[in-house]
Amino acid sequence: MRKKAKVIFVLIMGLALTFSLFSNGLNLNSVGTKAATMGGAFVGLADDYSAVFWNPAGLTQMKSQNFAVYGSFIMPEATYKFPLLGIDAKTKSSTYPAGALGYFKPISEKLVVGFLVYVPSGSGAEWNGDDLVNLPVTKGHSYEWKSMIGMVTFSPVIAYKINDMVSIGATINVDYGMLDFNTAGVGQYSEELTGTGIGATFGLMIKPSDMLSIGLTYKTPVKISAEGKVTMEGAPLLGLPGLTASSTGTREITWPMWVGAGVALKPMNNLTITADIQYTNWKKLDEIDISFDNQLWNLLFAQIFKFHLNWDNTIQYRFGFEYLLNDSIAIRGGYYHDPSPAPAETLNILLPEVTYNAFTFGIGYKSGGLELDLGIEYLKGQEVECPLTSELGMPGYHNVNMMVPNFAISYRF
Repeated sequence: MRKKAKVIFVLIMGLALTFSLFSNGLNLNSVGTKAATMGGAFVGLADDYSAVFWNPAGLTQMKSQNFAVYGSFIMPEATYKFPLLGIDAKTKSSTYPAGALGYFKPISEKLVVGFLVYVPSGSGAEWNGDDLVNLPVTKGHSYEWKSMIGMVTFSPVIAYKINDMVSIGATINVDYGMLDFNTAGVGQYSEELTGTGIGATFGLMIKPSDMLSIGLTYKTPVKISAEGKVTMEGAPLLGLPGLTASSTGTREITWPMWVGAGVALKPMNNLTITADIQYTNWKKLDEIDISFDNQLWNLLFAQIFKFHLNWDNTIQYRFGFEYLLNDSIAIRGGYYHDPSPAPAETLNILLPEVTYNAFTFGIGYKSGGLELDLGIEYLKGQEVECPLTSELGMPGYHNVNMMVPNFAISYRF
């Protein structure tokens, strides 16, 4: 039995659960086209529907009912090179949609309520199994290497204007998480897990003058206990009584605390400049355990499929601008630096966490109560080498680049 367990360990070591192609750890970097195209430097401005995500206190700037739809299309391309094994692979061309839908209503001059349904986390990776047959864990076989993780959040929100200078806001975040994962194990290994969690967001906005606004936002940690079917077709071949090809698996996944501080400066009537500092407490996400209903699965596979992250806290620096060409058309741009929370030693081809430099551009059109925004983000990754001595990651060279076109339509009435 110990020999068989050792075989399993060799096959699966380094292939613990991974969460696909995210920027900023498990999070997407933005919600809302205007915010995204201003580099996500929006905590101090927060003057549209996406304030629910960035700073709910900003919703007090809404003076009429507002309905909004936002969509983005995440198009990542990851590469993995391991010259010693002759591996030069890249992900299949895939598009991962995300978006938001919201409605907001001023109850009085000081009070605004509403809701936003949005996707704060969601992406994935799909590799060509033929490119990875030289990995020791595949033994020359072509497996499906694919991951998808997503979170859909429903956030009822309330914002209150205390006086002409100070506004506050808060949301309750009801989160539904989804995880699909496929990789090589003893035969094909796959997980399909879902779960729910509840968190909150609190925002403060101070506007000393029409030229300056300052924002501060705090998001609580959210823990989701995801449960579902786990299969590994080769498990019964080990010949152990009661060792089936499937089991129910459970993982606890934590989206950590997030704090953002930002300023928005209007040096002239048609120009707004923004800057943010955003902190994420990724160090709390040290590892992700898995447990199985089948006790033999627990004995043989739980430690092997434990995911060691060893992530570190990160700070993002973001900058953006909006220039009004006239009353109808706005030009926007931005930049942000997104450091990877992952040490090189824990990198995996389904979690190619790298540091990004991101560049954003967009245009907005306004006519009456209708607003249309179009934009694009480009995230340029910095290649990272996972060392040959790594016991928790996959040695080789990892990199990711992303293109994220997006749009938004909102209507005031």
